Amino acid sequence: MKKIKVVVANLVLVFFCGHVSADVVFDGRFNEGNFSRYAAVEANGKAINAALTPFGIPGHLERMVDPEGSGKVVMRATRWFGDVSTSGGFRSEVSAPKDPMGSERWYSWSYFLPDSLRSVKNEIVIAQIQSLVDAGESNLRYPTLSLIVQDDRIKLSNSFDYDRITSPLGTSPKPGIDFERRELASWTLDTEKWTSLDLHVKWAADNTGFLEFWKDGVLLFQEANHINTFNDELGLWFKTGTYVFPTQSTWPSVTTYSSGVKIGDGGESFQSMSMSVVPEPSIYLMMMVGLFGVGLRVYGRVGRQDRLGI
Repeated sequence: MKKIKVVVANLVLVFFCGHVSADVVFDGRFNEGNFSRYAAVEANGKAINAALTPFGIPGHLERMVDPEGSGKVVMRATRWFGDVSTSGGFRSEVSAPKDPMGSERWYSWSYFLPDSLRSVKNEIVIAQIQSLVDAGESNLRYPTLSLIVQDDRIKLSNSFDYDRITSPLGTSPKPGIDFERRELASWTLDTEKWTSLDLHVKWAADNTGFLEFWKDGVLLFQEANHINTFNDELGLWFKTGTYVFPTQSTWPSVTTYSSGVKIGDGGESFQSMSMSVVPEPSIYLMMMVGLFGVGLRVYGRVGRQDRLGI
């Protein structure tokens, strides 16, 4: 009997050890906790360490019950007409902790947009990934990745550059000259419903990068061996909320909703990360059933050996 227990215990240990290598490096889902897990919150002229404001910024960044009625808690981000510029733009955003340049990451989140965004003619950003410019470099540039609402469409835009300094401090870099900007995917704007997105990427300022992107479980973009970010050594970070460009100070008030982001390392998978599907319990159930079957076979074999006096 001891042999059976040892064999089955070892198999169970192998099964569970095989699943601890993956790691969720940040869980910013608002149904799981408040703003304090984020690195920063920004709105109406304020940029605050999120640990100091666990309840967000009243009227601008707030936790509330899902407007679609699921009962879950989500973030409401509002940029009001007349708000003061924050960090160079009109924003109500939260920032996740930085990810190292060269890291492999999964980003999974969902957004909900009201019907009022159907009237948007100028670009409004509802999620972005920024990188920190190097010393002596201009910060007047596009984000590495941005999710943009415009003209009843949503598009995923990517900007990148091989050079260490894209343009000198105080100058405005130009797309197609100082850096490259491209559209990776786009789709029709759906309002009054949740849309789930998944990004799997290895951040690279050379041709060792890769990027995969899903919408509601459907792969929209896939690329390997390609640059996908600016050549900045201090890392990148995810932001979600509402951002209006500085030239659009007269744009009316805008509200968006976000689930908050879950970030995983390279050991994760689409199945373990995505909010668009329920991770299949059958995978684990089948493994456990298999282990149970192995245990029964071991038990039968040992029982036969005992009867034969082996």
